[in-house]
Amino acid sequence: MAVGLSRNSVFALVPEVTEGTPVAPSSGAQFVPLRSGFTMEYSVETLENEELLADIGAAKPNKGKESVNGEHAAYLKASGTPGAAPELDVLYQSILGGKSVASTEYNTVASSTTAIVKVHTGEGSTFEQGEALLVKNGAGYEIRNISSIASNDLSVNFLLNNAPGTGVDLGRAVLYKPGSTFPSFSAWLYNGNGHAVEMASGDQMTELSLEFNVNEYASASFSYQGIKYHFNPIQITASTDTIDWEDDAGVAQAVVAAKVYRTPQELASALQDAMNAATSETVTVSYSNVTGLFTLSATGALFELLWNTGAGTAQTIGTKLGFSVTSDDTGALTYSSNNAQSYAAPYTPSYDNVDPIVVKDAELLIGTQSQNVCVCARTVTVTIAKEVTDADCICEETGTKEKVATARQVTLEAEFFLNKHDAQMVDQLINNATISAMLNVGPKNGGNWIAGKCVNVFLKNAAITSFSRTGDEFILGSVTITGFVSSDSSLGKDLYLNFI
Repeated sequence: MAVGLSRNSVFALVPEVTEGTPVAPSSGAQFVPLRSGFTMEYSVETLENEELLADIGAAKPNKGKESVNGEHAAYLKASGTPGAAPELDVLYQSILGGKSVASTEYNTVASSTTAIVKVHTGEGSTFEQGEALLVKNGAGYEIRNISSIASNDLSVNFLLNNAPGTGVDLGRAVLYKPGSTFPSFSAWLYNGNGHAVEMASGDQMTELSLEFNVNEYASASFSYQGIKYHFNPIQITASTDTIDWEDDAGVAQAVVAAKVYRTPQELASALQDAMNAATSETVTVSYSNVTGLFTLSATGALFELLWNTGAGTAQTIGTKLGFSVTSDDTGALTYSSNNAQSYAAPYTPSYDNVDPIVVKDAELLIGTQSQNVCVCARTVTVTIAKEVTDADCICEETGTKEKVATARQVTLEAEFFLNKHDAQMVDQLINNATISAMLNVGPKNGGNWIAGKCVNVFLKNAAITSFSRTGDEFILGSVTITGFVSSDSSLGKDLYLNFI
């Protein structure tokens, strides 16, 4: 079929070892579900040429700074397995930088209170600030974050409704937290899963928006920027970089640079240059945009491609070009690939079999530790915006070495039913009070949160920065809460994201 269907597209996210060096998918688990509206856009600054060429027309412009911008929407959900990262793990790490996984589930000892959860001697050091606890109390499961740790005493951000007894399990969280380094990733978009491939390398997350609208699915919107864009790329490695042939000048061998070529035409040009540098004859290598085949030809009286009998057969580039390498190509001066380039994903996507979270029976707490009454919100949006600056370098192909994170802003916006007599948020805004905010969402069974399927968002250090009365039918309040960091590291950071 000549027309590609966007609905068939699949998307893979692969962590990079070196920022900007592409890494191809190695398993179906690196693929993540797409939703409509996904984009990957390549743009180039145009450098105007101001030369006057005895005509009122403009001289040929050139390519300046390159950029890649992508957007990807997904349903917000956990992996379904306690202590296992969600399938969008690489994006959460890229926006916040840090990650911790609770490998063991611990439980409580005697004398825990609604404010302090006590664990066994020596176990306090296994927990950390911002980590979510799923307190599996017999009176009802509760999710709370660790606000501070004193030896084996875990202070919670908001009071529990019931003090835990002895031997109460505390769940296992995957915690994403603010860090100082931000892993990059390669994004592979297989358009129509066979129609065309787009790939951006050196990607950094720039914004994560978490949206919670009551009676709808919890969702996440991701924005990222990349360093280098590829279209129908071809990866050449040290085991696929060699070609052997014989022409009028004798037997020859050429090796192309091992890398991911941004287009098939780039590979054709590199191979042609390498072959002509190794012979006195003239070799032409071309790629057809109509058939997807490579063609190699020579102008002499002899031209044979030694796919099977050449000295570099073990590293032949032939399969990458689409040639059958079980035998040599002989008897002609022009040879075309046996197979067109394939643009299908190399692995069958393997998605988490977890239902999206419907926002109901959730919990939003705003204020100080004692303010543990759920705020009756209709909508909540949490936004993490990370500013990145290009580290430009004359040595780099695109002129950019890496994307460097320079700033982060965290906000929570909520629209809620305004209770009669309640002026607490206005008072906290007037006095610029330091508060916290916590949102818990996920499915429940018998009124209890289901382990491995819940999401917890915690703004530890925050202030209310705006408040207004809204609503046409009902009297509503609208609030913006802004997270901040302190010079006192013991107070923790602005935001923590847990899957528990």
